[in-house]
Amino acid sequence: MRLTSIALTAAALFAILPAHAATMPTLEQIHAAVQAGVAKTQAKMQSAMPVPIAVKVTSLVGCQESQEVPGEVVCLVGMSAGMRDAFNVLPLRNEGGTWVGVERKNARFTGPSPAEAQAMIRAWAKEEVARNPEAAKDVQMQEAQSTMQVKAVNECVVKRKTGYLVCDTELSVPSRPEAIKTELTFMLENASWRYVPR
Repeated sequence: MRLTSIALTAAALFAILPAHAATMPTLEQIHAAVQAGVAKTQAKMQSAMPVPIAVKVTSLVGCQESQEVPGEVVCLVGMSAGMRDAFNVLPLRNEGGTWVGVERKNARFTGPSPAEAQAMIRAWAKEEVARNPEAAKDVQMQEAQSTMQVKAVNECVVKRKTGYLVCDTELSVPSRPEAIKTELTFMLENASWRYVPR
């Protein structure tokens, strides 16, 4: 009887969890998927590639559900191939409990929501003013602390050297009637976004 009630409780808990709480691959699983992909490519191109290039996934910044292809996740990872290190977005799919790489170029990694970006910029502006009271006189800093709104965080591009995301962003401030289009930089750290000032 007790086991049945535990099973029912567990079933109810899992039913409550949102769909986006799907499990994400670990660094080891991503590395295994990349190694399987490299082995498959090398088998196809054996004659053309006499010396195989060692490809390693060296770090995992984070994963999220793909906004482009349902059922896929995209992971922002640090990789080394031969003598080159870079950050890449890898699309992956879970096939029967095993993560496999998906051959798709230019997979996108989504940046923070407008609300998250706005909160980060306001927090940053308040820290700047606390550090440098002269900055409080600047109209832009005053707006950044309180009245500036982030209307949209659009397409983001991953900087290959740093893993930072540079996102096309739309802002609005009461002093200007038209929207301000600019690029803002964010970094993902321990599953949380941080604003990276220029």
